[in-house]
Amino acid sequence: MKRTDFDAVAERVRNWGRWGPEDQRGTLNHIGPEVLKAASETVLSGKLFSLGLNFDSNGPQLGARRFNPKLYPIDLFTPLNPERPAFVYADDVIHMPLQAATQWDALSHVHYDGLLYNGCKACDVLSPRGAAKLGVEHMANPGIMSRGVLLDIARLKGVDALPTEHAITPDDLDAACAAQGVQPKAGDILLVRTGHIRRFTIEGDRAAFNGHQPGLHHACAEWVHDRSLAAVCADNLAVEIMGAGRRDSEVPLPFHMLCLRDMGLPLGEMFNLEALAADCAQDGRYAFLLAASPLAFTNAVGSPVNPLVLK
Repeated sequence: MKRTDFDAVAERVRNWGRWGPEDQRGTLNHIGPEVLKAASETVLSGKLFSLGLNFDSNGPQLGARRFNPKLYPIDLFTPLNPERPAFVYADDVIHMPLQAATQWDALSHVHYDGLLYNGCKACDVLSPRGAAKLGVEHMANPGIMSRGVLLDIARLKGVDALPTEHAITPDDLDAACAAQGVQPKAGDILLVRTGHIRRFTIEGDRAAFNGHQPGLHHACAEWVHDRSLAAVCADNLAVEIMGAGRRDSEVPLPFHMLCLRDMGLPLGEMFNLEALAADCAQDGRYAFLLAASPLAFTNAVGSPVNPLVLK
């Protein structure tokens, strides 16, 4: 993508100052009381789905800068009272990158030209102590819940998983809306199924899962902005397409930059949408109540999450 083209899109989607100069929640501000009340009305059958991967040593990471979680027991068979040794407890700790599996990117995760969302100077915000502004704790309080809308692009194309070079376009999103009879609206959280997660969950191929992968084309940023969506999530590593040469382009990760830095729109990655997608195809309902609050890690740029869908 040419930088001049990117800058033109960034100007069109930028939300800086929209919710005040001190805002740290970005497009989550679209989720107000009326949106939440309407979201609750999507619950009809009481079916519950988890969209999260397990956090364990068999996770999707290849072990470089991001590695799979490591669990360490620190108490086993420890008596609550040494004088009554029959009553015991266990405790443990975990060592993991916050982006090891299903996770949210906070608004402090990426930036360009020295500025983060709402014009925050990166040099003033980011330090070894974390993100002094735009940390994931602002997403956790009061939380993330809204109407979720699944657009199953893999099913639309008649495949289990999109080819790794497939860039999802606004036309694809429109076609999925028409085929599924659903229209995303203000405050919704968009879930996009590429099927790519099957390369890890079904095929067990971590290298393929971490390699080239289908995802959203940067043109989808304007589609998302025009509908005032609250967040976008997908079942791949980065939501957007990760093809050959993408990181070497004039604008690496353009969808990330437009969403997180310019729109203030959080991204959810590695959401396991397989069981939910199968159920939506069966009952024809692609809208539901989604609860997906991150952990309130102060000053963190991301957080693990176990997203829950109630239909």
